Amino acid sequence: MAKALGTDDSITTCDCCGRADLKFTVVIELDDGELVHYGQVCASRNTGKTRPVINAEIKAHAAAQLAAAQKEFRAHPAYAAERARFAERDALPWDHECRRGIKAADFVREASDAADAARKAIAARFNINAWSL
Repeated sequence: MAKALGTDDSITTCDCCGRADLKFTVVIELDDGELVHYGQVCASRNTGKTRPVINAEIKAHAAAQLAAAQKEFRAHPAYAAERARFAERDALPWDHECRRGIKAADFVREASDAADAARKAIAARFNINAWSL
């Protein structure tokens, strides 16, 4: 059964009826795995689903993508190294110079930069915002 995966505002022509200048199209994965871009009316007609059902499928797909990306990021070695470096900094005495200001940021910068690079790569692969991870 066809499944709605999301919306796309970069493609504004319906693959079904050819209507152009739409605000966005609905990305539908057909039974054979082909991705098509339909307007909202064609998406409903061709899948036999109402708009609320299509919207629910889109939200569920987005949530599943986010959960999978978060799981992958949290299993990444750069994330573990960043958390360890922050824990190391937090274990220092309160009056240590690396607990305040720019020195605190410098103390974790290398690990944070590596984790940020991993975050961006994973987010790009899942087509989500990097800071939602």
